[in-house]
Amino acid sequence: MEKPPIRRSDLPAPVRKVLDDLEPRVQSNVAAVIVWTKHFTPSERAVLGDDNYLAWKDNGRTAGMWAAVRGGSRLRAILDIAYAQDWIATDVYRESLSALGESADPSNIPQWNAQTGELWFDGEIVRHIRNQKKATNIVRILAAFQESGWPRSIDDPVTAGGDNAQRRRAIESLNDGLIRIRFACAGDGESFTWEPLPPQKRKAAKKKAARKKRP
Repeated sequence: MEKPPIRRSDLPAPVRKVLDDLEPRVQSNVAAVIVWTKHFTPSERAVLGDDNYLAWKDNGRTAGMWAAVRGGSRLRAILDIAYAQDWIATDVYRESLSALGESADPSNIPQWNAQTGELWFDGEIVRHIRNQKKATNIVRILAAFQESGWPRSIDDPVTAGGDNAQRRRAIESLNDGLIRIRFACAGDGESFTWEPLPPQKRKAAKKKAARKKRP
């Protein structure tokens, strides 16, 4: 039997206060524009109809948009948006999620292990960088995502929005042999994005990676 969602009224008073303080800021149209342009990928914007205002209006404002494409409750969405925007401290974020019965480290975000050169996603190694000294731009991108907590978009750590050809080569190299997720250069020319692959594309990526490993 599925566990019922925790109601706001059931939460400890300090957590309710955190949500009450954050909600007006998160739900504002200003925050919606920031989330739309900085945190959502082109695919996520397409799911929401490619119209910022209508997506905000029709889905229950900013937290509703976030929940619609990222999943989870709207209470979690408020916390996730605030944390992505650095409006809430890490310890408060984790404690609040714990009160909601959720983890701050879900399996549906990647994890980059610089010591082993392994990129993990959903309990699986999706890419192994064996020669990190040779793949400096790839490592820089993965390290930047890891340091930022894996938002869907980060500022370009490779060229700072400079050489588009270099940025494309870095992303193409990163996606080569990668399974389950994909990286992309954002249309603004100054950032990188990542997103999970749909099931059909995951199978195709696994087959392609398996063919590359054959002698």
